[in-house]
Amino acid sequence: MLPLAFYNPASTFTGIDSSQAELGRARLGAECLGLENIQFILKDVRDLGPADLAPSDYVIAHGLYSWVPADAREAILAYCGDSLKPNGLAYISYNAQPGWAIRGLVREALMRDRTVREAPVEEKARRAIALAGRLIEDLPSQDYAHAVLLAEELERVRDGKPFYVFHEYLAEVNEGFWLRDFVEDARRHALDYVCDAQFCRWEGHVPSELRAALAQRALDYVEQEEAADLLGDRYFRASILCRADARRSDTTHQEILEEVYIATSLGAVSDPFDLREGVVEQFEGQGIAGKEPPTITIDASITKAAVVLLSAQWPFGLLLDALCAKATEMLTTNGCEVLAGVRLQLGNDLCTLFEAGQVDFCLWEPAHQAEILEYPQAHALARFEAEHREALTTPYHLPIPFEPGAMAFVRDLDGSRSREELRQAFGAELVDQTLPILSRWGLLENATPGIKGSAWKH
Repeated sequence: MLPLAFYNPASTFTGIDSSQAELGRARLGAECLGLENIQFILKDVRDLGPADLAPSDYVIAHGLYSWVPADAREAILAYCGDSLKPNGLAYISYNAQPGWAIRGLVREALMRDRTVREAPVEEKARRAIALAGRLIEDLPSQDYAHAVLLAEELERVRDGKPFYVFHEYLAEVNEGFWLRDFVEDARRHALDYVCDAQFCRWEGHVPSELRAALAQRALDYVEQEEAADLLGDRYFRASILCRADARRSDTTHQEILEEVYIATSLGAVSDPFDLREGVVEQFEGQGIAGKEPPTITIDASITKAAVVLLSAQWPFGLLLDALCAKATEMLTTNGCEVLAGVRLQLGNDLCTLFEAGQVDFCLWEPAHQAEILEYPQAHALARFEAEHREALTTPYHLPIPFEPGAMAFVRDLDGSRSREELRQAFGAELVDQTLPILSRWGLLENATPGIKGSAWKH
């Protein structure tokens, strides 16, 4: 929440937690950053009263719903129903059936093991990680489907960080839910299901051929989603809810496309690159932890040009009109024919790439300090996170990890030293590689030459 509050000073934020230690850290961070648009409530969600229900545009409950008892889940839904504004949205993530079943099986096996069960709390996760490694070694041939699924889940434990393993596999409560059960529980609190936030993420992606087949069956929307969950082995959902009395309207992909900034980091694989119509070119997409980055093929000249342009300025985006104009100019400059209907072709292709999770649509773009000044200065949040975290949060709410040496450099990047002085202190290679990354991701700000700026308290 600290990055959200830092990058959105005109909005107000409320954090609710039953952990005094966690809220203590959060309050200290807000104080260090001088954030006046965020407050914290130390309460169990089951104890929230009318005084705690500030009207909200958005409610976010991430990594909570599956991990609390039934009465706490009811309290989460009640809070959303009571606090959402008429057009507000609630985001609730949870483990989803049927894909979660194999994870639940592994969780139960780990918790039943004597070495894990009898270990002190601080050692349970490490014992579980070691046990997962031994079980993988003992697995019989992976020619059987069950062994393949079990190995994949055990590898997730073996390679996981202790805090994640404890939360996901060893927490006292952890349940998976079918979508219809979740939707019906929400409706009892005057809430309605809108969609899932992660429909274009890999765990929520439904192949177009499966989606088309399900559309031919006599199923309502939730039934279609549950069938896709079963056939696609989905194990996680991040569902969006609104008030049952909220005004609903259908919006086409094309209407959305006209409003958003379009961005992508897809990179062309081949060099030289052929822009001509019908010539297939490959682009490498964003990789997922533990998986090879996907390869996307595009043969439409207008789309190839657009992706090349967007990749060059990632994470910045362009509106559709500007993107189409620039892509058309690129084709003309390179002697390529511009076919009729290129704008429609580009729009359709961008929607396809978006559904595959390889293009971002943003309703607004943060204002970045892109220029690297002679006396560069990282903004206060970047310097704070370089001190306390392993990654820096961008205005797009993406965590960007840095090596320890680069983090030390960011902590010291307060605008008081010139680039040459920084090169002497940290080495020219580190400085010259890190500054463009900080600039591109909006982690720098204007500085008065030679004067420390926007200090935060250690």
